This record gives sequence, structure tokens and C-alpha cells, in this order.
Amino acid sequence: MHQVLTLDHTGQPRHWISCEDAVTYVAKNLVVWSLGKSIATFHGGFQKDGHQSIIETPSIIAVRGKPFDYEKCGKVFLTNKTLFARDRHICAFCGDHFSEKNLSRDHIHPVSRGGRDVWTNVVTSCIPCNLRKGNKYLSQVGMELQYVPYEPNHYENLILLNRNIFRDQMDYLLNGVPKHSRVWQ
Repeated sequence: MHQVLTLDHTGQPRHWISCEDAVTYVAKNLVVWSLGKSIATFHGGFQKDGHQSIIETPSIIAVRGKPFDYEKCGKVFLTNKTLFARDRHICAFCGDHFSEKNLSRDHIHPVSRGGRDVWTNVVTSCIPCNLRKGNKYLSQVGMELQYVPYEPNHYENLILLNRNIFRDQMDYLLNGVPKHSRVWQ
């Protein structure tokens, strides 16, 4: 299912919405400006002159309202789904690709030894590698990381949340993704 990328009026991305929600913004005249091609056409009732009303929604819309507050709302929540997406379903230890059901979250600095559950201390691990490492440090079990963990920003998170992105939406979001992101790989 295709979704519309919503922005605040300054051009900062907010979130994904359905085409139905987007056409509501259009119909209520809440769209300040838009970009991209039309991705949905909705047919309404017939006018007195016999023409049917039509509303199209583009792939990117900027809506009226307060600017998006990144300090409050732009934080990317650490969940297994977002972690696995950040790491592209690749085990940080063996480097193999796995389905979500065969993955787990591993804390580089184990929580039982004072490590925190934060983006920069967690990686995606296959279950066998996670069991091998256990609650030990990498040096204790002779393991090395295949990649470095990092905290994704809001732009990258929007990409991670939607796997059915139009080219114009992706181009817009990539402008805010740092070069160290695995989105670029």
C-alpha cells in the first residue's frame, strides 16, 4: 500500500499517512504546497453542471500547522523492528543475512555489566552468535563487529518504516540522511 510523505510547512518530514488521510488534507485546504507525482485519485459527487469532482493527492504534501519539533518528536524509538531494519537484517558478528524470526538484539556492553539499551550499544545478531557471546565482552569470546552501531535520525527512520517508497519520496528523505547511514549501502 502506498503512503504519502507529510511535511510541515517548512519542509521538515513528519510521518507517513494513508492516501485517504492525504486527500482529506487536500479537501480541507490544509496543504500548503506539494511535490511529486499524483499517486491517488478520488472521485466524488457530481456537480450541477454534470462534472464529477476529482481530488488527486501527490506523493509528498506539506500541511499547515506548527513546525515539526525534532527535540520532542524526532527521536527514533529503539525496537527490534527498527534495529533489524537499521542493520539490514545482517548479523553484526557473522555478517550473514537472516529473517526477522532468526534475529535478536545484542548489547555490545552487556546490560548485566552496566551496559545500556541505547542505539550505540546494540546490534542485530543471529541467535547462534548471540548465544555464543552471551553476557560477555567481545574480547572474551574472540568476536568482532562487522559494522559500527549508530543512532538513526528521523529521515532514516521514515525510510526504515516504509518499504514501499516512491523515488521522489526517497530522494526527498535522502537529503536528510547522514552519509554514515546503512541506507546508503
